[in-house]
Amino acid sequence: MASGFDSAPIFGDDTSSSSFRNFKSLRNPPIVVAHTGFRTAAILSYVFANLFFDSFIVQFLVILFLLSADFWFVKNVTGRLLVGLRWWNFVDGEGRNHWKFECSKEPERYDATERRIFWFALILGPALWFMLVVIAFLTFKWEWMVVAFLGFAMNGLNLYGYLRCKWNSTEELTNYLSRLAFVSMLTRSTNQPPPPHRPTEVA
Repeated sequence: MASGFDSAPIFGDDTSSSSFRNFKSLRNPPIVVAHTGFRTAAILSYVFANLFFDSFIVQFLVILFLLSADFWFVKNVTGRLLVGLRWWNFVDGEGRNHWKFECSKEPERYDATERRIFWFALILGPALWFMLVVIAFLTFKWEWMVVAFLGFAMNGLNLYGYLRCKWNSTEELTNYLSRLAFVSMLTRSTNQPPPPHRPTEVA
C-alpha cells in the first residue's frame, strides 16, 4: 500500500441499523447524489436515448460524457470522501504501467450508510451494463452493444480498482470470492426444506 491510506476499509458497520437513514442525516449528501446520479443518468440516457435525440452520434456523445463524468468523479472524489479509498495508475519512464491502491487507516471516520450506498452503486452499475450488453447482442443491435460494453468497461474498471484497494492482490480477491460463493451455496443447501415424508405402504 502507498502512504496516506494503509489499512483495509470495511463495507458497513455490523452494529448499525440495516435500514437507510434520512437523506439529510448523511455527512456528504451532494457527494452521494453525484456518486449515484451520473451512472443513473448514463443508464437512463442509454435506455431512453431515442426519446430525446434522433442522431446516434449525439446519443453516443451524451452517454460517453455521462460515463466519463461518472468514471472521473467516482475514481477521484467519491471513493476518497465516502469510503476512504483511492486508486490510480501511471506509466514510468521505461513505459511500464503501475497501479497504486490505497485505503484509509481510520475507517470509523466514514459513515456506514454512505459506505453501503457507495458499494451498492459501484456493484450495481457494471451488472446493469452487462445486462444491456447481452440484450443488445441478442437483439442484433451491434452499435448499441459497443456503447453498453463501453459502460460496462468503465464501471467495471472502477469496481476492480476499489476491490483491489481492499485486497492486496488479485489472488486474495479470488480467494475471497471463492469463499463467498461456497458459503452462499452452503447456505442455500442448508435452507432447502426437506423432502416430503411418504407414508410406508402396508402390504
